[in-house]
Amino acid sequence: MRQREAIRQYVEPRGYELEFFEDKAKSGKNTQRPEFERMLKSLEGRPKVVIVSKVDRFARSLSDLLRILEFLGHNGTGFISINDPGIDTTTPNGRLLLQILGAFEEFERNMINSFTKAGREKAMNKGVKFGRPALKTRNGSFIDKRKVMELKGKGLSARAIAKSMECSITPILKILKEDH
Repeated sequence: MRQREAIRQYVEPRGYELEFFEDKAKSGKNTQRPEFERMLKSLEGRPKVVIVSKVDRFARSLSDLLRILEFLGHNGTGFISINDPGIDTTTPNGRLLLQILGAFEEFERNMINSFTKAGREKAMNKGVKFGRPALKTRNGSFIDKRKVMELKGKGLSARAIAKSMECSITPILKILKEDH
């Protein structure tokens, strides 16, 4: 209720027409919320401004926020967070602040990717294998190498063996290659 009142107090002197969209008991971390989606659909047509009490009530991740703000901008809709000073896309300074936030978000994403890559390489150097074990079927059971060789002896192709054993062709080819 305090959020609604804060928004009303902000809007009244500015003469904005006000419509509330509120997903009760829904997390801001998910953008698939009924009222949120209804709000986005309502933006078509006349110029609008989305006003929130705080950014974290609107979107929980910076990437979601920036993606939504890009959508709003393409639709000629401004965005104002009344309790986050400077976040107002209806002003040049507010747009600049969001562009800076976007740059930090991209930097953070790149850092996470490089840490993940380095960790993966370190694990691989220690012998850790990634992905599904090569000698398992789709349901998780181990492939019987003798059965593979028996089917090969009957003249079945690697593809036919894989199909009959319900697995991909890769482990079948690996088994056949090892046997030669």
